[in-house]
Amino acid sequence: MKKLIKGGTLVTITSGTFVGDILIENGKITKIAKSINLKEKNVEIIDAAGKYVLPGFIDAHSHIGLFEEGIGFVQDGNEMTDPVTPDVRAIDAFNPYDVAIKRALNGGFTTVMIVPGSANVIGG
Repeated sequence: MKKLIKGGTLVTITSGTFVGDILIENGKITKIAKSINLKEKNVEIIDAAGKYVLPGFIDAHSHIGLFEEGIGFVQDGNEMTDPVTPDVRAIDAFNPYDVAIKRALNGGFTTVMIVPGSANVIGG
């Protein structure tokens, strides 16, 4: 099914900011223009007038899934026995069910760099 986001303030990387439309087909953006008019009937139209439409945000330094809000002060992201611990890897401590992941997605983050804690000079 096609989706058409109409009349939003589009914040783009290459073309600046402008009011326009975005056509999405099969989950992929296929067209961005100041105005897109479709004659087809099987199109979901999303009225974005007065709203901003942005690309997904990137968090280049995150501990999401390592230091969980839901379980209190339990830390599995730091190893403080030695300043050089290349064997301490974020993947070994990552919890894919951390509530913060859904909160980040709801906030517009589509990419995160998950790294171990900052207690080590060199960590995995």
